[in-house]
Amino acid sequence: MPMPELEERIAVLEANQVFMRQQLAEMNEKVSEMHELMLTAKGAKWAILGVASLAGFLAAKFGNIIAAFTYKP
Repeated sequence: MPMPELEERIAVLEANQVFMRQQLAEMNEKVSEMHELMLTAKGAKWAILGVASLAGFLAAKFGNIIAAFTYKP
């Protein structure tokens, strides 16, 4: 089996380099999208925390009201 010529080996390396560049560009795009999503979620995190706190407060108050009406001495 003869060894590939230098030009053939360079052509294969160039093809691999083009493929690697495409893959890197796609990964960079995905990372950028995930970064934007994380920044959006950072703001939404406080909104979710606020809504959860309000729901907990209202549930506690509702529980007290129900307990007051169902209290039997």
